[in-house]
Amino acid sequence: MSDAVLKNIPGMKQAEPVAVLRAEDLPESIFFRDHVSNSRPCVIKGAVRHWPASRYWREADYLKNLCGHYDVLFFPHENHITFKRMMAEKQDMRFDEALDRLHSAQTEVASLGLKQDFPEMRRDIGRFSFLTKAEPSFFYSPVRYFIHRNAGSAWHYHPFDETLMCQVVGAKKVGLLNARTLFQKEVQEIFFREDYFDDPSQFEKLDHAGLRFFSAIVEEGDALYIPPLWWHGVSPVSESFGITAAVPWRSPLPVIADSIRKMAAGEVDLMGATSQEQLQSLIAVAGKLGVGEELAAAMTRAWAMPVAL
Repeated sequence: MSDAVLKNIPGMKQAEPVAVLRAEDLPESIFFRDHVSNSRPCVIKGAVRHWPASRYWREADYLKNLCGHYDVLFFPHENHITFKRMMAEKQDMRFDEALDRLHSAQTEVASLGLKQDFPEMRRDIGRFSFLTKAEPSFFYSPVRYFIHRNAGSAWHYHPFDETLMCQVVGAKKVGLLNARTLFQKEVQEIFFREDYFDDPSQFEKLDHAGLRFFSAIVEEGDALYIPPLWWHGVSPVSESFGITAAVPWRSPLPVIADSIRKMAAGEVDLMGATSQEQLQSLIAVAGKLGVGEELAAAMTRAWAMPVAL
């Protein structure tokens, strides 16, 4: 199986396991108090086992009938964050053809890029017993689908929003590292270049840093809670077809304010893009929290243009 994302990260050899909880034993109040409010990752066993998606999505014909007519991008490699690596050898094709390739044993590694939302798949997404009250995310769509064969995702972090990485088909191993570290700039430089895929020496200059890595195994039916500002890299556990559904929601107000202040101070960077509607929601919340100027400073630094809020 492909382990390119994690194999050359020295910290993964001594990575600490995240907490493992069971969905049926997890009150919402405890999930928020112990994990969301404190930005502490955890695996939640059985979180999505009851979803219709968990029963139906492993069948190629089901997905073909549901949304096989959509156009997708087919990538014969992992999910990368650098444009050159991600776009290498990409192919345009229909989703039904891509599904045939992903289910074929002749395909070694591949991932899909979805050009649009697949609303037909949304009907198979259920609820969470431990998350019943959540406001819309600032940066991400309500559900993002990662459809692949034996492909992982390069290390990255979410600047805002909480995420449940829901493993619908297949299993994955995830490495995690808090971006709130004195060595964030050095770590970011390494992860953004992505040379670690091929060069195991990339982290040698940080041998003294004492970076605290964590790891998690996310099996079918489980969800991994990933807080904002946590680096994570993902590798498949088996050489087969897999689907992950990422479900985001808005962070608690103190977490949002803390993230904005750290971005304004240059401790972490504001990455990615968002819709105008979502951005306006973030701006409004920042104003109510009294960190509007800090958000403007973070946005100006990230997008290399003056931003006045």
